[in-house]
Amino acid sequence: MSSADKPTLRDILRALKTPNAWLLLVLGFSAGLPFLLTGATLGFWMREEGTSLTVIGYMGWISLFYGLKVVWAPWMDKVRLPLLHARLGQRRSFMLLAQGGVILSLIGMAAIGPTGNIWAFVAVTLLLALSAASQEIAIHAWRIEQTEGQAQEALNPTIYSLGYKVAAIVSGSLILIPADQFGWPATVTGLAALMLVGVAATLIARPSHAEALTPPVPYSFDTYVVVPLKSFFQEHAGLAWWVLATVALYRLPDYLIGPVAGPLYSDTGLSNADIAYVRSTIGLAASFAGVALGGACLLWLGVERAFWLGAVTGPLSNICFALMAAHPGDVTVFGGTLIIDNIANGIAETAFIAFLTRLTVKEHTLTHFALMYSAADLTGKLLKGFSGQIVDGLTASHGLFGAYQIFFIGTAVAGLPALSLCLILRQRGLFKTA
Repeated sequence: MSSADKPTLRDILRALKTPNAWLLLVLGFSAGLPFLLTGATLGFWMREEGTSLTVIGYMGWISLFYGLKVVWAPWMDKVRLPLLHARLGQRRSFMLLAQGGVILSLIGMAAIGPTGNIWAFVAVTLLLALSAASQEIAIHAWRIEQTEGQAQEALNPTIYSLGYKVAAIVSGSLILIPADQFGWPATVTGLAALMLVGVAATLIARPSHAEALTPPVPYSFDTYVVVPLKSFFQEHAGLAWWVLATVALYRLPDYLIGPVAGPLYSDTGLSNADIAYVRSTIGLAASFAGVALGGACLLWLGVERAFWLGAVTGPLSNICFALMAAHPGDVTVFGGTLIIDNIANGIAETAFIAFLTRLTVKEHTLTHFALMYSAADLTGKLLKGFSGQIVDGLTASHGLFGAYQIFFIGTAVAGLPALSLCLILRQRGLFKTA
């Protein structure tokens, strides 16, 4: 992006005045609220119940539904839901349906618990992952179809990410306070009630301009699945597989630490109160700073440079978790880790979403976005299932904290292939044509 192409202050203010832009703050919150209940918070809950890291790691595979959403995305792109479509339109009808699934599954998880019938608990957690993944891509499709101009291209992902980060603090940190006082079942039920703010935002939002102009498509496997997927490879001829490989590895270091980050906090001796306090104060401020810096990078550096920056900062922050393991129970080190990790990943995630948005064709918005995000989710969530097993396996020879240190340093090294692929995309001219 040249200086002449940069959005002006007037462009930015005009974009911020758009009502739908601020609904993204609430919708981002709704999308982020259930996410950690299939990952780190679920691991923390299960660890408190005495579950081994290996089993916790395997439970992380439940979130593979996030990586499989490309399987049902084409139907969400085209199928019109009875009753709901007439009232809400294509995107919001699926958003509402998915939000209902999230609420029911959270209530089910609270009722059963990890020490109850394990297969029933797995079933409702699978429903949560399916519903949460569907809600997320429906919101992204609505967001992309609302995006007009470079100011909104930078601000919409930023505002969405801010809401997502707030939800991550609520479901990943603040949740520990009521969990201590009232127990996990009551607390998880409370999260189900919080999902109603997302329902309200869905009902208030207006249909996107693109979907209002899209005529109904007669059902066939070719028109629903083949044509949308084929159009992605045609749009990015010669680069499509490179793009998918890049997005598959870009956020891998962050995915890998997911199942064991919560157990690390617990194993280092930090109390729930300390974890909740530090994450909801220092961590929250750092999350906002990271997302804001990500948005600033998109506005002033452009998508390419911001994407490069995120590929560097994201993996490096993982080393801080190794330092936590080297200083168990040190609240200062814990706070420093959260600052660096939240800022680095705020930049990386915001740039990542903007990158996917730019490569999406609006005629097949949801399918294209789901295809690229599935490449990232499927790779990361499949491999992260082994995280707990790796730490358990290293513990016998290196001790628990030595195992944690080796593991987190290894996850930082796992970010190097994505950097190489970014270079290949640049050399092949992707950003000149995007």
